[in-house]
Amino acid sequence: MGGWKLSRETEGISIYYRWLNTDSLRTREMRVQFFIHAEIPAILQQFTRAENYLSWAVGIKEFRIKTINDSSWVTYALMDYPWPMKQKDLVTRHVVRKGRSETEIIITAEPKAFPQKEGIERMRNYMGEWKFISAGEGNTLIDYRAVSFTKPVFPRFIQDPVIQKLFIDSFHELKYLAETQ
Repeated sequence: MGGWKLSRETEGISIYYRWLNTDSLRTREMRVQFFIHAEIPAILQQFTRAENYLSWAVGIKEFRIKTINDSSWVTYALMDYPWPMKQKDLVTRHVVRKGRSETEIIITAEPKAFPQKEGIERMRNYMGEWKFISAGEGNTLIDYRAVSFTKPVFPRFIQDPVIQKLFIDSFHELKYLAETQ
């Protein structure tokens, strides 16, 4: 998988990392893969409604969506990280691209689309991608990638277990909701 190294695997969810270098920063891109026994439209609706998103996105205290059209929206997410991590928010644009057997959500930071709250640090250099790939018999392969070009505040050995747990818990919830709705 092109430089990807498996970091953690639990209950069918695999987390990988690879290093990326820019002119001023060395950072890691995260990739998560797992299967959901649901069709792509059932999964996609978990991203387009705030109440659905809040049901599965563990570690999100507040979430809002501004819909632009059927294939584009902007979100505001206030993170609820455990102490001693700083409270952060993230504003992103989501654009959907549909193919015959694959749907992508391309995510880019759009920090000015929602007003900034006092005392909350805004993540500004973030991009991600969700790929939903039809695997037949009602199964969908989920391939999620994300990278932030902001230098971490805490060493990775402290931060990684916390972030990985939030993601794994979130993906279990996403899987459950998509499979039961």
